[in-house]
Amino acid sequence: MTPSGTVTPRAAVGTTHHVRLAMATCVVAMVTAVLGFQLFASHLGQTSRDVVREATCQEGGCSDSAGVRRAVAVLEDQGHTCRTRPGLTDQVVFEWRTTEVSVVDFATALKASSNDEGWVRRYCMPS
Repeated sequence: MTPSGTVTPRAAVGTTHHVRLAMATCVVAMVTAVLGFQLFASHLGQTSRDVVREATCQEGGCSDSAGVRRAVAVLEDQGHTCRTRPGLTDQVVFEWRTTEVSVVDFATALKASSNDEGWVRRYCMPS
């Protein structure tokens, strides 16, 4: 018989096993999280292709339509900075195949350009 308050060898082995198992699980979870974050961070800001197509390109000279210029001017007057380089924003100047120009959110622009319904002309972000 053992005095009260002491741990038997069998109980000590079981407790040690559970502690080691918990530590191993935590280490595996941390390594997975760190590797996942590094993978995400390495691709942040990269694009697989440039989805911005210039409006009218003839013989090397490209120019935007009057509708695109007006939409960009309105957004810049409201304090936005517009650029052709892709970026996540909810203010995208989009030119539809019908030559109508509108300001849409990023998701709409992505879906419409994927369906070949028009072209993203500018990404505008608050300054």
